[in-house]
Amino acid sequence: MNDDTTAEDIYAVIGTVVARLLKPDQHLSLHEITSALHSMSESVDTAGMRVSCERAIRLLAEQMH
Repeated sequence: MNDDTTAEDIYAVIGTVVARLLKPDQHLSLHEITSALHSMSESVDTAGMRVSCERAIRLLAEQMH
């Protein structure tokens, strides 16, 4: 997997999780997003998706610190 594909996959899983969590007039925290990504990584069937979730979690964790 090249860097461009990896970045696209990471942004795709973040987008999927955010779309599921978003509700009108409600604040969404990075912690909620990372928790949902963790849950998603545990439930997916493919190793590639699991890796994308884990990389997305690391990316967002860096943003929190």
